[in-house]
Amino acid sequence: MEDLTETRDYANFDPYWYVEHFNATDEALIIMQTDLDNLHKIFTEYNIGGKRLLDVGTGPTIHSVISASRHVDEIFLSDYAPQNLEYLRKWLKKDISEPTKIIDYVISLEGCKMTAEERGNQVREKVRGILPIDVTSETPLGSAYDGGKFDVIISSYCIEAAVLDVTGYRRCIEHVSSLLNKGGVLINIGDLEGEYSQVGAYKFQGVSINKQEVQSAMAQAGYTIKLYSEFPVTVEEARYTDTNGYYIVVATK
Repeated sequence: MEDLTETRDYANFDPYWYVEHFNATDEALIIMQTDLDNLHKIFTEYNIGGKRLLDVGTGPTIHSVISASRHVDEIFLSDYAPQNLEYLRKWLKKDISEPTKIIDYVISLEGCKMTAEERGNQVREKVRGILPIDVTSETPLGSAYDGGKFDVIISSYCIEAAVLDVTGYRRCIEHVSSLLNKGGVLINIGDLEGEYSQVGAYKFQGVSINKQEVQSAMAQAGYTIKLYSEFPVTVEEARYTDTNGYYIVVATK
């Protein structure tokens, strides 16, 4: 990783750099492909669905809800960084488009005959809110939030980035769990044993966590794990992170 400035301040997160490097190019598709494969498989093979879905830490991209959108009625996106929320609002108003390579890839997995624009519009039609969130808070969506709980929650590369120790990670899992209906499903994707990831000129610090610590945190929060899987870092990804790999866990509350 190049010489970067270490930070914990998400005011330094550049959504346009992120989309350019992780969504818009052929290399970006290689980086995102495993996540897209896993999410498609999980929603189709595990029969996951419901009325309301919350994506925790969406960032400036909808990649984590493209497959999910066919299995729920309402989608709520969320992020900690105001600039990411603004980017998502621009996407919702069609001022910004999700890179077609990502959507085209999901379309190929689904076997649909439609354009990326049509699929993107299908997702937009189900978005009911773009919400500020802080997973380190006992009330992640804020004390004024009274919109009810969710049937499905997805979180991608968010919780590890929000804290610096395993105790903090466990608390965040519990905080997110408070938003999930009894019997609901949590899908969590994250880094394994990595402390940094690059966005722009900054190296964002997070907690280094292993399989046992992830599974222990889920059990402590009252979840039953239905799937736990690990996958390696690609050559392309290794340019931007020091993680040793990634995990995906599917669990019911």
